[in-house]
Amino acid sequence: MVETLKYLSLRNRLSNRLLLLTIGFVMLAEVLIYVPSIANFRHTWLKERLGAAQIAILAIEAAPDYMVGEKLSWQLLDSAGVLAIVRKKDDNRELVLGTDKPLDVEARYDIRSTDWWDLVVDAFGTMIHQHPNSRLIEVTGYTSDVSMDFLQIIFEEEHLCHAMFNYSRNVLLVSIIISLMTAVLVYVTLSRLLVRPVQKITDSMIAFREAPEDTRRQIVPEDRQDEIGVVMQELSVMQDEVRRALNQKTHLANLGVAVSKINHDLRNILASAQLVSDHLTTLKDPTVQKLTPRFVSAIDRAIRLCENTLQYGRAEVEKPRLETVPLKPLIDDMAISLGCPEDGPVRIVNNLPANLTAAADPDQLFRVFLNLGRNAVQAMEHVRLNKGELTITGRPEDASGTIIEFCDNGPGIPARIQESLFHPFHGSSNGGAGLGLAIAREIIEAHGGHITLTDSGPEGTCFRIELPAA
Repeated sequence: MVETLKYLSLRNRLSNRLLLLTIGFVMLAEVLIYVPSIANFRHTWLKERLGAAQIAILAIEAAPDYMVGEKLSWQLLDSAGVLAIVRKKDDNRELVLGTDKPLDVEARYDIRSTDWWDLVVDAFGTMIHQHPNSRLIEVTGYTSDVSMDFLQIIFEEEHLCHAMFNYSRNVLLVSIIISLMTAVLVYVTLSRLLVRPVQKITDSMIAFREAPEDTRRQIVPEDRQDEIGVVMQELSVMQDEVRRALNQKTHLANLGVAVSKINHDLRNILASAQLVSDHLTTLKDPTVQKLTPRFVSAIDRAIRLCENTLQYGRAEVEKPRLETVPLKPLIDDMAISLGCPEDGPVRIVNNLPANLTAAADPDQLFRVFLNLGRNAVQAMEHVRLNKGELTITGRPEDASGTIIEFCDNGPGIPARIQESLFHPFHGSSNGGAGLGLAIAREIIEAHGGHITLTDSGPEGTCFRIELPAA
């Protein structure tokens, strides 16, 4: 767990990412707020200058004969923060205050009718043109005096830029303070509600991976009804189930080793018993002759059980080596291996077409046929049928592959074991180990095919094998 936690660098931790994202989102929100606010600040500032210019005009109008001295004139202009004031009244445009020298006005703005986009563009244009030199601008707008058509002021744009930058600095400081306070509050809240539980889940998963058998490392769910609480509860259940499954597999593995050793020794003992049973068949005693076949049959079944158990536990199904296999000769070889003569109580009928082939591993496919044939023959011999018959048919299934069917007229498979028919050690009804069908299914599925029980009853049993095309 220490190595895994070291892998999580400081900048990659969920809590740190959450803090940085919170600060970033708050600053982004402040930027989105700043853009219209700086435009509104500039518009308000210009309206204030127009209001101050109107007050200066009122001061002039209060003077006798509208005459003021040069000193007072400059004081009025300085208090209004402008260089010249022009008004239009009664269709007359006149210079109220200002110098007689011509002024080099570089930009003109009319704030009487502007939309929000023009205000934003003009605001950032003002801030951009602050350097390197200040310029004179003319602003036209309305006043509270309804007798005036409009009022114009001319002033140095540097004063407006200075005010706008002071406002921007204050907004930036307030934004930083708000973002830090918000980030801390959000971080503390989400850390308690989200980050800490996620860290707890992560630590539990890492600890469980290192030692799943240690019950102390199982997560203890918190008493909460949200998604995190559900995750904790499900993780606890999953860890408990995995722990039980691992313990069960460990016990089964140990049991398998013990069974393999016992089977190996038991097989040697049964081999010695088989030699003795072979010698008993040569004795002429009637009692011995009567009991020996049963004794020999029991020993043979025990030996087959040991061999099948060892074979199933020792090896997995190898990857099939596909080739085009003629099926009819393969069934003939199976019949010879099972030792079923034509005049015996059980016979094998090979009805496969001579040209029927399949894409398969011949050795593995023969093993499947042999398991199915042996099961059918033993089932029919078990009930002592005088005319037992195993019929093998097959046909090509268009371009999808080949179908092969094994049908017998035996007693059928009991319904209680049909559901577990292809499970090892569960699917036998004639005293076998129940491994033949399990092995057959593994081989057929390794070929990409399917084996199914299509019918079973008092009139017989039928298995179907579906092999895909090459």
